Formats: sequence, structure tokens, C-alpha cells
Amino acid sequence: MPRRQPFGAAVVLLGLIVGVGSASAAPDPIGAKRCGACHEREYADWKASPHAQALARLSTPKQRDPVCRSCHTTAPTSADPDLAGVQCESCHGLGSLYAPEYVMKDEKLRKLLGLEKVTAATCQGCHDGDTPSTRKFDFEAWVKLVNHGASGEGEGS
Repeated sequence: MPRRQPFGAAVVLLGLIVGVGSASAAPDPIGAKRCGACHEREYADWKASPHAQALARLSTPKQRDPVCRSCHTTAPTSADPDLAGVQCESCHGLGSLYAPEYVMKDEKLRKLLGLEKVTAATCQGCHDGDTPSTRKFDFEAWVKLVNHGASGEGEGS
């Protein structure tokens, strides 16, 4: 009987854990409500923010415009109202792979599975010189307005 390699078993196990063996290993959006199940204060802060109303603040024709939706929704091609607005995943990356509690508790694993650090470049994807805005974007000043990290993760987490 051939001897099994422990490394091979570990790779198979990792594939099962992160869903690599499934039809799609790409992350999917889960929506702010699901994030809010664990991150209650952050969810409440977000609900009261302009980001939460980003899509609703547009005119009806602009709400359907793919260019506008690319910044004003979490999932631009989705008609799901639970993904409307600039939600957690718009800044932190799509969460289906990193959302499980055991993943979120492991700093390296959650980053490996897609939790992104928020930087000026994250925001500048939408807040750049080509977007319709009356004010120039200042990352250092504006990130403080959405700084909702309560557990030492804070700004840019």
C-alpha cells in the first residue's frame, strides 16, 4: 500500500475550507447586514453615513447607469437592494471567503482570503479627479469620517 503524503492531505483540506474545489473560488458579496451581525457598531455607523445612501442619492436614470453603479453600489451588476450603496465590501473586499468567524479571528487567514486594508488607493477608485464632486478628495481628512474600527483595527483596516 503506498504511503500518503501529509502535505497532499493538507492541500485537500485547505481546498475544502476555502471552497477552492467548488465551481467558483472567487469571492461573492455578502452585504452589510451580514457584516453587521458581528460588527454591530460599525454597521450602525455605516447605516447613518452618506455611503449607505450613495445609490439612493442618484437620480433614477443614474441609478441604472453602469458607470455610476460602479461606485455607488457594492455589486454594480446586481439588482439586489441589499447590496445598494457603498457598503463594507466596497472598501474591504468581497467577503464570502473571509466572513466566517474562524477566518475573521485569524489575521493572516482573513487577509489571505480577501480582507483588504483600506488605503488612499482604495478610495481613489471612486473619489478621483474624474468623478462628479464639488470638493477635492483628501484621504487623510475623509478617512476619519468613516473610521469605525473599535477593536484596535481602526483607520485603514
